[in-house]
Amino acid sequence: MILKNIKIFFFLVFFLDFSELVGLENKIIIKVNNKIITSYELKNKILSTLFLSNEELNQENINKTKALVARSLIDLKLKENEVEKYKIEISENEVFLNLNSITNKNLENLKTKFKNNNIDFEVYKNNLKTELSWRKLIFFLYNKKIELNESEIDLELKKILKDNKNNFEFELSELQISFKDQNDKNKIKDLINKEINEKGFENTVLKYSESLSKNSQGNLGWVNAKSLSKKIFDEIKDLQINETSDPIVTGNTLLFLKINAKREVNLNNENYDVLKKKIIESKKNQLFSMYSNSHLSKIRNQSKVEYK
Repeated sequence: MILKNIKIFFFLVFFLDFSELVGLENKIIIKVNNKIITSYELKNKILSTLFLSNEELNQENINKTKALVARSLIDLKLKENEVEKYKIEISENEVFLNLNSITNKNLENLKTKFKNNNIDFEVYKNNLKTELSWRKLIFFLYNKKIELNESEIDLELKKILKDNKNNFEFELSELQISFKDQNDKNKIKDLINKEINEKGFENTVLKYSESLSKNSQGNLGWVNAKSLSKKIFDEIKDLQINETSDPIVTGNTLLFLKINAKREVNLNNENYDVLKKKIIESKKNQLFSMYSNSHLSKIRNQSKVEYK
């Protein structure tokens, strides 16, 4: 990473006052390979992040948010470069459907609220488009590498069916955030735990999570226990409803899981195929998430970031 004329960026990211945020002059503050990040983008990202996580726009909240917001913008530019490299395209209709889902079919209301709070909706929309393109790219690159042994899944399910055992499902929400090194990991862990305790899990997801599930407040829906890795299952099996797990380290990513609900599912011949399909889908999603984190980490290490 190259540090060049760092004074302006240091001022913008670490000493940005509330009054200066509102009237900030638009300047290039970071260059990521051939992409640029402007002070306007930084301002808009801070405003939208605080707004969507239901937090007041004040100096304390800006101070908590700005460093990770700047880092998330760098990641967005890296993703932009990568989707352009592979010529991945997302239609306006795909973006619209996703926005409609995020806003519970009340998109115009969100646009109005953004306008009233001086947040540029088009910038927010373009960021979402990049995230959707990235998801499509990861599918394109790694779909053929995701191979599940369905015979093993069948054997496990048939054993449960034969023993007439009950099967557990968890309704889960997730928060994923990457770290650079051990020191960074410890800082992020403390920050996220503090934010969850003070602001709640869902608001913390909207503010900090790097997973696309953040658009639905991290909600993953019902996940069968048999689809989880032993490491993840062991972390959440004893949690109570509304409790959050300790951070689970996967590569250079911290994963926080919240238990929203828990239920037993009786496995029988009638729901066997449905349950098997859900388990396969969940395992695939976990693998796609792993590949996404790994791919982003790889291009981070190969990229040049300059602070102007």
